[in-house]
Formats: sequence, C-alpha cells, structure tokens
Amino acid sequence: MLPDTRLFHLARPGLQNLAGNFMGRTVPSFRMLLEGIVEELSAFKRALRGEDRNAFDSLMNKARQHASSCTVAPLLDPMDAVFLSILVEQQKEIGLLREALSTDGRTMISDTSKEHLQ
Repeated sequence: MLPDTRLFHLARPGLQNLAGNFMGRTVPSFRMLLEGIVEELSAFKRALRGEDRNAFDSLMNKARQHASSCTVAPLLDPMDAVFLSILVEQQKEIGLLREALSTDGRTMISDTSKEHLQ
C-alpha cells in the first residue's frame, strides 16, 4: 500500500518549546516524502528480478533528480510528481538517443511531439 500522499499538504506535529508552541518543520519536505514513497515500494522492489531491481533504482534516482522542482509545486499529488520527474528524465534520454542515432549516420528517428507545437 502506498503512503497517504495527503501528508505532503497537511501539517504534522513538530517539537514543542517551553511555551507549548510548535517549532521546526511542520510539513514534510518533498524529499522526505519521496523517500517514504520509495520505502513503501520496497516490497515491490524485492519481488523484482535483479535486472528489474536495477531499473527500479534507476527510476527512483530519476525522481530524486527533480525533487527541488516538485517542492515548488505542492499542489501536485506526490506520486504524480514522481512520475513526471521520471518522464522528464526519460524524455531527455530519448532525445540523446535520437541525436546519437542521427550522428552515426543511421536512419533518423523523428520527434513527433514537435509536430503538434505549430
């Protein structure tokens, strides 16, 4: 079961000072939330084969690369932010592969996503 992603939007108790006021962070950072999601998915990861575990770790690292961007979009569901982060990194890799294929003299693979921008 995935963590309750609403925690990103809700305050949680922090430490209280002598006056009874809360101190410190009251909302978990996206990085903390992301690590919680990764931890919740650990049973799924353990069920994967070795090469698939490596792919899973790679995907989670792609999500970590964009944690700062996700922090400034707190209205996004955290799992949506994770998926968007992974997609951004995969899109960059696809672009690099297209470029590598075209410089090798092989058949160029067209980027159909640019056709719709006109």
